[in-house]
Amino acid sequence: MTPNTTTPAPTRQQEIRTGLRDAVPLVLGALPFGLLFGAVAQQKGLSLFNTLLMSTVVNGGSAQMIGLGMIAAGTAWPLTVATCLVVNMRHVFYSAALSAKVRHLSTAWRAVLAFGMIDAVYALSAKRYGADDRRGQQHWYVLAVSVLMYVGWLSSTLVGYLYGKDLTKIDGLGLDFAIYATYIGLVVGCFTTKRAVAAGLLAGVLALALHHLPYQSSLFVATLAATVALAWWEGRDKARAVPAPAPRPAEKAGTVERQPVE
Repeated sequence: MTPNTTTPAPTRQQEIRTGLRDAVPLVLGALPFGLLFGAVAQQKGLSLFNTLLMSTVVNGGSAQMIGLGMIAAGTAWPLTVATCLVVNMRHVFYSAALSAKVRHLSTAWRAVLAFGMIDAVYALSAKRYGADDRRGQQHWYVLAVSVLMYVGWLSSTLVGYLYGKDLTKIDGLGLDFAIYATYIGLVVGCFTTKRAVAAGLLAGVLALALHHLPYQSSLFVATLAATVALAWWEGRDKARAVPAPAPRPAEKAGTVERQPVE
């Protein structure tokens, strides 16, 4: 999409307001996950401090639930940490995909944005940068989304822990459908080219075919394979688009062509 040069880029305040507005549906959809994690942590005997610390540092529902189960089972902490890193490894692809958009920012800015780059934040960020790729204040939009998601996650974890006994059956209410439906609505709008559709289908098929892999590593493997395939496709198309070098003239002006020696 070509940048809109007829209107001025949004200001910092406008980006923050838009980011907070767009993040509200995702926060509401993520609340059941935070409540469930807090409730399960309380039932597993994890302290309130360690529960909030886990949500603060890991900031990932799937990784936290898996890590919590391993902690409750007495698994060695190096293996628990490594497992959580593998489960959250897909977030590395999110940061890599947006690296060109934030290259002009300071190291501190890039570190903050990378820490908050979870699934929902990436979906909104990619859509925002795709709508207007001019170098403006979009990083304030991403920051606003990240902060609101982060606060919502920590708050729901706290409420789930404090009222865990009353939330023992929250996982059977089907509330998780809200966040899945929101993600689908966001992602569908990104499939605007044949290449994007092919990459999405490849990742989806591989994730389903490899679902038996432990610790949800099928998501990482599928994403890696789709990324490699997409990079190869783009590289091939760019190589074909490179024009052939212009033929060199037989002789230059002001010079006499040399005759071959018999």
